[in-house]
Amino acid sequence: MQILFVVLLLTYNVTSLLYYKRHFPTKHEHWLYYVVAVTFNLTSYFAMDYVNLPQTGVLVTMVLFMVELKLLFRIDSLQLMYGGSLYIFVLYCFREIVVSVFALILGKSIIIVLQQGVYNYTIDSIAVLATMIFDHLVKKSIAPDVKMKQLFRNRRQLKFVVILQFALLSYLMTIKDGRHIDSNVLWFTLLHIKSCLLSLAMLVIVWNQTIWVSFLLEYERHTQQLQEQLERQMRHYRAYQKYTENFRNFKHDYNNMMISVKALLKNKEIDIAAGLMDDIHDTMQKSVLVHKNYSDNVILDAILQDVANTCEEYNIQFSAMAHIPTHTALSELDIVRVFSNVLSNAIEACRKVPDISERFIEITSSANESWSCVEISNSFTGEIKLEDDGLVTTKQNKENHGFGLKILKEIIEDLGGVMLIEADQVDKKFTIKIHIPRHP
Repeated sequence: MQILFVVLLLTYNVTSLLYYKRHFPTKHEHWLYYVVAVTFNLTSYFAMDYVNLPQTGVLVTMVLFMVELKLLFRIDSLQLMYGGSLYIFVLYCFREIVVSVFALILGKSIIIVLQQGVYNYTIDSIAVLATMIFDHLVKKSIAPDVKMKQLFRNRRQLKFVVILQFALLSYLMTIKDGRHIDSNVLWFTLLHIKSCLLSLAMLVIVWNQTIWVSFLLEYERHTQQLQEQLERQMRHYRAYQKYTENFRNFKHDYNNMMISVKALLKNKEIDIAAGLMDDIHDTMQKSVLVHKNYSDNVILDAILQDVANTCEEYNIQFSAMAHIPTHTALSELDIVRVFSNVLSNAIEACRKVPDISERFIEITSSANESWSCVEISNSFTGEIKLEDDGLVTTKQNKENHGFGLKILKEIIEDLGGVMLIEADQVDKKFTIKIHIPRHP
């Protein structure tokens, strides 16, 4: 039974680490690091059991699992506390449920069942197996990877879950201290098992609620982006409509003016003809060539037209030539989400630069047979903070603004692409390079 317990606990540790590997960038890819982490965790578990410190062992195991996550993945402190508290809470909950069931079946108190030691590995094996089954069912039903990514990005909801997990764990550990009371053993055992079941049920309900709220918030944000893009498209359409009307008027005036120019030239009135040609040139510059194209993609051009107007308002030098080749996996919706996020961040960063002569946003693009690359550069104050997942931020309100680049990175990587971030604090230049694979 001891061997079975070791195998089950090993499996639980490995599946837990692989789960977080799917959600967070890794610091170390080699399998040896994972072997060391799992071995360290198993050793600490048996060490706490050997010195007979079950309650202390719970906290030690939780802290050690947090250390493992920190060493293996790029993960922030809140996500770290979520992973550590969840790992031990569910395992602890099911172990106490199994212990209580054994106590009821044997007609003994929980403390006697634990002291005898005959059933310990059986209890632990059943608890670990139940934990893995529960974990699998929850992840398949209410917490699939896509929804969990949304929860991990929503710090407010995640913080609520973390607080609840720590509170429930503290509550159950406090309840367990009553195992030393000999009076009314049946009452305490029933209280213990009900407390564990209610705690699990409460956690599942809160999980479901926070995941749903996170989904709705991202849906709202997504809808807002589409609404903003629709407004950009309408402004772009009206500007283009005005451009075509001006061109039509210019074409009519141009024909009349050329007739006049020809007549003046025939009459040798060169100076008047030259003046009329200058007027034609000025009219063309003001009325016809005022419309600029920043991209060959209609959606992206509308976004860039809107950004150009915003840059003019805030005295930001703007230049863009962004070509999006065909045969890429980048959909129109992806274009809206990617460039809206990047350029919104770029404008905000430029506005913080005190010297308006140093404000700039520059967009360039290139492509070969296999890849399409878009590079967005902008000025910033030089102040930057590296986050635990390798991304950067200069924003103070991380509750609302902390996941723009994270969403962008996920979109690009889901398309099989790569996003590179360069922050030159000396030249105060921030650059994002987006590489998207092209399909034949």
